[in-house]
Amino acid sequence: MNYSKIPLSQTVTTLCKTHNIKHIVISPGSRNAPLTIGFTHDDFFNCYSIVDERCAAFFALGIAQQLQEPVAVVCTSGSALLNYYPAIAEAYYSHIPLVVLSADRPKYLIDVGDGQTIKQQNIYGEHILYSANLKLDLRKTENQKPEEELPIIKSIENKLERFLGLQKDIQTYNESEIHDALTISKLKFGPVHINIPFDEPLYETVNELVINPKPFKIETRQEKVDDFEIKSLVDVWQSAKRKMILVGVLQPNSIEEKWLQEIADDDSIIVFTETTSNLHHPDFFQELIK
Repeated sequence: MNYSKIPLSQTVTTLCKTHNIKHIVISPGSRNAPLTIGFTHDDFFNCYSIVDERCAAFFALGIAQQLQEPVAVVCTSGSALLNYYPAIAEAYYSHIPLVVLSADRPKYLIDVGDGQTIKQQNIYGEHILYSANLKLDLRKTENQKPEEELPIIKSIENKLERFLGLQKDIQTYNESEIHDALTISKLKFGPVHINIPFDEPLYETVNELVINPKPFKIETRQEKVDDFEIKSLVDVWQSAKRKMILVGVLQPNSIEEKWLQEIADDDSIIVFTETTSNLHHPDFFQELIK
């Protein structure tokens, strides 16, 4: 199997697999090539190629809405991820688990006039549940500026030890941030953003993984019910002579037909439904189209 040579790319794809994120919507680009290589060369993932980022985001949003599980959407750097914003806002207010994976340039290429560069960190503001800004792998290339190189160390052994230690810290940080973002999207049902800086070369591949993420506890969504609180609410409900139910957004078949009929048969209850409620009954009042 082919993997991107870049450890950070391997970490992102591996942890997406660990969190059982199978559906990946990719908008082609150059800076996100390491992610494209990782996702498309692994049969675990179902990959979809959609050039237009706005369409890609809404396509991913639809899959996530239907499956009720996180779906990832992948774009290159620059203004590409701004085209995701309409779908991000929809995911935020509709509680849809959407994972944005945006490639980014290294910091030394930001605000220097380099093409297609914007400040991508925390770009979605308050319309996102979590923003993970990952750190660039330590790879000395001809593109690095002198101030970014490791301090000169007399001993080659000490220099290598320092390099490996810093890279280990970066790896640990990146793994933790990715895990937190994916967990929040799954448990809180909403959009998260993982910003991923890559330096060139972008297209190199290897046959084996060079990373081995530490195991995380993968949490599942659990609804906790307070029996005492429920009993109190039931008592209030049953003592009321006139009751009104307003139904907002629901997934299809969220409520069994027998319960809908029981509500409809109760003369003390009046039900108003939004068109997005997916509830239909002749005794319910549907929203009037204005």
